[in-house]
Amino acid sequence: WGGFVLFDWDTYFAAYLAAIDNKDLAYANAIEITREKTERGFIPNFGTVTNLKSRDRSQPPVGSMVIRQLYQRFGDRWLLEEVFDDLLEWNRWWVAHRMHDGLLCWGSDPYTPLSDAHWEVTGVGDRLGAALESGLDNSPMYDDVPFDKETHLMQLADVGLNGLYVMDCEALADIAEVLGRDCAVQELRARAADTRVVLAALWDEDRGIFLNRRTDTGAASTRLSPTNFYALLADAATQAQAERMMTGHFYNSAEFWGDWIMPSISRDDSAYPEQSYWRGRIWAPMNFLVYLGLRRYDLPKARAALAEKSRRLLMKEWLEKGHVHENYNPDTGEGCDVANSDHFYHWGGLLGLIAFIEAGVLEGPEVPLKDSAA
Repeated sequence: WGGFVLFDWDTYFAAYLAAIDNKDLAYANAIEITREKTERGFIPNFGTVTNLKSRDRSQPPVGSMVIRQLYQRFGDRWLLEEVFDDLLEWNRWWVAHRMHDGLLCWGSDPYTPLSDAHWEVTGVGDRLGAALESGLDNSPMYDDVPFDKETHLMQLADVGLNGLYVMDCEALADIAEVLGRDCAVQELRARAADTRVVLAALWDEDRGIFLNRRTDTGAASTRLSPTNFYALLADAATQAQAERMMTGHFYNSAEFWGDWIMPSISRDDSAYPEQSYWRGRIWAPMNFLVYLGLRRYDLPKARAALAEKSRRLLMKEWLEKGHVHENYNPDTGEGCDVANSDHFYHWGGLLGLIAFIEAGVLEGPEVPLKDSAA
């Protein structure tokens, strides 16, 4: 990358992890990735040297949740003031550029390259760029989904994106309340409520889970990923629906349950045997986000199981080899079985963070905020 690269959700999660014992490092990560905001008003998939960044696409909106967590832990109002306007602009950008009939879709907008670098031209304004925006680069969920060249959107209303977006709205509204930005609070709460209602309509009663939906045909996609559980982040499910998702899918050994969980695509998916990147591997940020969703419901057994299995997965190669992997094999729990799993990648530590939160060593992000200056 010529010197450094900051990826969007990677760097926000780095800030969340660093906050355990390094406030300055946590703040540096959160602030610097936010400062990579593009001229169009969104935090890019990546930013690197010479002002090169992905001006066509963003990545999962986890920034407000992380900033809220840093404030909850350290209480520095100036941090909120530093990033709030940028995060609000990013939040509004999703609605202006990724909305289709009330639901968000991943996308990639064409633009004039500044230097014709590889990632300024490869996949830009096409399905690949939209898949990269999801952060799940080669996920089977997006195989064969058409890309609309006029709207620049993948023709799929994505449960995961919409769940994350409601979480972003609510976290940013909490921050706005601390800052006394009353109009923004109303705007964000209303947007969260509207998206939650439309997301709730993606519930499939026959399958007992929220399903992605094609925007061109209206057909539901039956390919399942942990992102289908992100509707819980938005409080879009009833308690009964959440329980049904657990019994029918979370604990289903043909889909997500096993000695090592959660695979990035269900075990019965045709792409699962590939075990390449997001085509079946276990990724810590997925486990972490599903866990945060479980905390919003009365699901103590599922929550405890995910925390314990995540802890065991992290500790397996840590104790054997001192590795904290980028991703893991869901059949063996190994990280070293493939070449494209970084041996020491920070967000693998989210597996341990889940266990700390479940044990009460650290607070979860749902604790109400208080203005430290009050």
